[in-house]
Amino acid sequence: MNSFMKRFTVLIVGIIFVFVGGFLYYKNSYLAKVCTSEVIATVVGMEERFSADEDGTKYTYYPVIEYKVGSETIKKTMSSGSNPPAYSINDTLTIYYNPNKIGEFYVKGDIMSNIFSYVFMGLGVLLTGYGIKVAIKGE
Repeated sequence: MNSFMKRFTVLIVGIIFVFVGGFLYYKNSYLAKVCTSEVIATVVGMEERFSADEDGTKYTYYPVIEYKVGSETIKKTMSSGSNPPAYSINDTLTIYYNPNKIGEFYVKGDIMSNIFSYVFMGLGVLLTGYGIKVAIKGE
């Protein structure tokens, strides 16, 4: 890797993190604005997603929820998962859905998606600042 790329890699990664965090924040704000109808959803399953780490295999569990809007039953997988699972089968939770697109929703009280946006933006700002310092000083 040439000297130019070494100096600007951290800066580029930082900027990407800021944009990803900003996108996640925008998405959460959008859902909070348009999802105005409240309904009770039930956890009907868990979607297990595999990932490997240095300790071996790891699974993240994404709750599959079901809710009714009028005569229509909606079944969706939540966008945030955890290990161990944050919910159990048959748990109920309050969600808000978009009355114009009933498949769009957010979970009342779910702060994980907001935390992800703040973490990405915070790391992005730190990396960008460090990248600027390295680019200017030529370290």
